Amino acid sequence: MAAATQDPIITERLILRKLQPSDADAVFNMMLTPATMQYTTRAPLTELHQASTYLSERSGPSMFGVCLKPTSSTPETLIGLLGSVTFPEIGYRFSPSHAGKGYATEALLAFTPALFKMMPEEHKFAIARVDVENSPPDNMKYVEGVAYGHESDREMMYSK
Repeated sequence: MAAATQDPIITERLILRKLQPSDADAVFNMMLTPATMQYTTRAPLTELHQASTYLSERSGPSMFGVCLKPTSSTPETLIGLLGSVTFPEIGYRFSPSHAGKGYATEALLAFTPALFKMMPEEHKFAIARVDVENSPPDNMKYVEGVAYGHESDREMMYSK
């Protein structure tokens, strides 16, 4: 992996920041719901220590917690996870109460250019493996500075 710092990525509504051990409660609550885990290869979590283990396994510079920006009345709130454990694959999940509000698209549009800066030269592409019943939104085909490559029944490819 190319040298990288994990500075927060700020969007209109979100802060993408380094995952922290203190995120374990929020991650556990998110990942214990079958709806959140439906399109992943993992079973829902059953114990809090599993969330702590999950976080420690994903502490690299290309892994982020997706948080709602704080307001005068609400603190920063972790609503999702986003990152690339192994290049060139990108994965994400959001709490069910925050699904369908455009947060994944907003986070991915901000994250993808930052990911390409971190990637080694031989991995200047990203693959999104999708369930045909839960495919990414069409506007993900138009990430600024990223060319949409091809699409099959289970895969979308992007390159820099």
